Amino acid sequence: MITPRIEDYLEELFLLESTGRSVTVTDLSSRLKITKGTVTATVQKLVELEFVEHERYGNLHLTEAGRRKGMTVFRRHEGFRAFFHELLGLDRDHSSEMACSMEHYVDSVTEERLYALLEYFRKARAEHQPWVDEIFLAIEKPILLVPVPLTLCEIGSDGAILRLTADEPLRQKLVKMGFIAGADVKLLDHKEDTYTCKLGKHVIDLPLNEAATIWIQQQSK
Repeated sequence: MITPRIEDYLEELFLLESTGRSVTVTDLSSRLKITKGTVTATVQKLVELEFVEHERYGNLHLTEAGRRKGMTVFRRHEGFRAFFHELLGLDRDHSSEMACSMEHYVDSVTEERLYALLEYFRKARAEHQPWVDEIFLAIEKPILLVPVPLTLCEIGSDGAILRLTADEPLRQKLVKMGFIAGADVKLLDHKEDTYTCKLGKHVIDLPLNEAATIWIQQQSK
């Protein structure tokens, strides 16, 4: 089984190999900040998987399969790092940390689409397309994109009803009260298990079990 740890080793071996120098267990131990004993045990596993050839007390060499796998993990790391850094504007170190945590869980289709998106973005930036600057302005605004149930809204917050998740007949009861998709609602107060909200011109008290089924798309602050 190829674990995330094994992929980390193959990526580091690939990067070390790309420097043009011979690679030893000591080099790998230093890069991964892991004891030589632990590295030696994992290297043996890599040998068994036919990803690495290891000269006794000598250098490590990636096989073609190991090299291809190392390149794949490296590409995914770079793709995610670029996505977080170039598209989302996060700093380079944090982008790299995020990439490390995600590079092991991506399939080939996702990887291809990620690179296609990056290529499209880079081309647009090189052409000084105005929407590129607009993206960075937009993502820095504290917009509340994720809908929440009324029970998690802050007092005083308002927004539009996105959906109802109540079972029948409670759903029909709420619809008849005016709680329908698109309707504006504002949470006025919350005491114990009662949620007081304003729906249009009406002020309504809802018990928790009803308020929990009303999902709100909150307005940006």
